[in-house]
Amino acid sequence: MTVEFLEEDMFALDNPINELNRLLIKYDLTPNQAKVYLYLSKIGIKTASEISKSLKIPRTETYHLLSTLQQKGIIFSVFGKPTKFNAVGIDESIAILVSNEKNRINELETGKANIVKLWKTIPKYVGNKEKSEDNKFQTLQGRNSILVKLEQIVKDSKENILVLGTETDFKRFYHTNFIDLLKKTKSELKILTDYPNKSMHVFEDLPRKNIKKLDDKNREDFCFIIKDDDEVLFFISNSEVKDMTAIWTDSKTFVTTLRSLFSLIWKKAHNLDETSMETLLGSDMTYEHRLREIEQEKIILNHLQQHFKLSEKIQGDKK
Repeated sequence: MTVEFLEEDMFALDNPINELNRLLIKYDLTPNQAKVYLYLSKIGIKTASEISKSLKIPRTETYHLLSTLQQKGIIFSVFGKPTKFNAVGIDESIAILVSNEKNRINELETGKANIVKLWKTIPKYVGNKEKSEDNKFQTLQGRNSILVKLEQIVKDSKENILVLGTETDFKRFYHTNFIDLLKKTKSELKILTDYPNKSMHVFEDLPRKNIKKLDDKNREDFCFIIKDDDEVLFFISNSEVKDMTAIWTDSKTFVTTLRSLFSLIWKKAHNLDETSMETLLGSDMTYEHRLREIEQEKIILNHLQQHFKLSEKIQGDKK
């Protein structure tokens, strides 16, 4: 395969290098920065003009991209006339990018105390003395922002943590601090989730007594975490939105409604080592009682739906 053919075919839609390009974006590279780096990695030494022409990126932007990548330490210039550029090996480049991110986080941590100290020197504006008692709603977009809120919820919990959702909902947080914090929490922990019979599961290291099976497939549309009966993080299912979306709120009505729904499902759910029939035989639940529970669930779900639409409207008005 000639270099010319490789250059033309390199970023074709079906080329695996496009997946590499997407993955490198997670390491604080823009799509074009990743593209230039991958191009030099595979093609070798090139001038800025050659890179610009091959990748169809304007020459001015190409120079800027090359300068940024040099600052990041993953490409280097080869002295000559004109100047040429080449890429650092992929293993070393990933290590450099990870190190850069760690250093940036350390700088942010170091700067925190200074920011707080400076903030305290600024006098408060006392023109409006009215205290807002409105319920707070916060929309969270993307895995990282949601993970930060999840970790905060678990850390701040003093009484109980209630988790409802399928493994699909939570597998994105496997091997994160969220799962580790759940293992260490001193709060009462209850988890309602499906538990497929396979070797690995998101909650596999948590005490089985804290987990009950979520058998009803109709519950797949619901995923939420309640903390101490005073705040909830509710995941929104929307196929049109690529990133994960969730709403955090301290609305008493919203929290109480979801808590009631959780309690109803928890009461009739069975433990991991029990079958549904064993649970029913071991309870004094009557047919009439079950009908009343179903009716209660319908009322709760209807109320939740109405309240949730209201919260979405509030968010829309704030934007």
